[in-house]
Amino acid sequence: MSLLENKLKEKLTFVILCAGEGKRLKKLTKDNPKPLLKINGLENGSILQNTIFKLIKLGIKQIAIIIGHLGSAISEFVSSLTKKDLSLQNKLVIINSENQYKFGPLYSFLSITKNKTIYNDNNYFLLIPGDTIFDLSLLKEILSIISKNYETIQKYPFIFYRNIAPERLREIYKKNKVISNAELKKSGFEIVLKMISQLKISNIHPEAIINQILPFFGFDYDIINEILNFKEQNPFTTVWETLNYLISNKKKVIAFNIESKYQFFDIDDKYDLKKLKKKKDNRCPDYSMNN
Repeated sequence: MSLLENKLKEKLTFVILCAGEGKRLKKLTKDNPKPLLKINGLENGSILQNTIFKLIKLGIKQIAIIIGHLGSAISEFVSSLTKKDLSLQNKLVIINSENQYKFGPLYSFLSITKNKTIYNDNNYFLLIPGDTIFDLSLLKEILSIISKNYETIQKYPFIFYRNIAPERLREIYKKNKVISNAELKKSGFEIVLKMISQLKISNIHPEAIINQILPFFGFDYDIINEILNFKEQNPFTTVWETLNYLISNKKKVIAFNIESKYQFFDIDDKYDLKKLKKKKDNRCPDYSMNN
């Protein structure tokens, strides 16, 4: 590991959002948080455990887990992990969003400001969802890109996107699925975000150029403070709306391209679970739902 990579991993905090109610899965998440759903084929049973172990394997030293709905179940789960492996005690931090999660994922994320050990001007924050399965190779590529652009991430918020054909989107998702699309432009040697738009799969033209945003959002301490200052005057509930607002106020948001070979599987509803059971979805071909 290079000195730069080591320095990055000392400062980089992964923030995993595990506060939502998962209402679209109905009975499955009535008494069990979606991140704790167990998936056959994952080396480490639940979605959350799989993500945590992959991040630890890649050398991440600080992981903040934001809880809300059924938060005690996630707290107990994390506690069981740290009891089995004492080395995780200083790496896994639970932050309770309390009722803030009810206002949307942005408010859940901003709960990190409660923990001053994590929330300080020495750290950078990479926000990811707790209900998504990530290939290890994707996480490794994300870290590689951040490391190579270390100076840039100290100045600007950043996102990741992939070029994907509409036909491929229709293979992956059901037709009423809504994805986040990045409208981009060049600024010198950098690709920057012009705007994030929400696109329904069924409405996308077959020949459209799609830059699907991946579920990774990077922020530094100063940007989060800026968001805190304006959130009371603006009724934003999502991260993508917040980024659009920053751009409208002349803030640069850097966009990094990820090759389409790097995969992830977001679990929104029972349709996604059925695809996992059938083992026919080549985003994560070896995963199936554990009954």
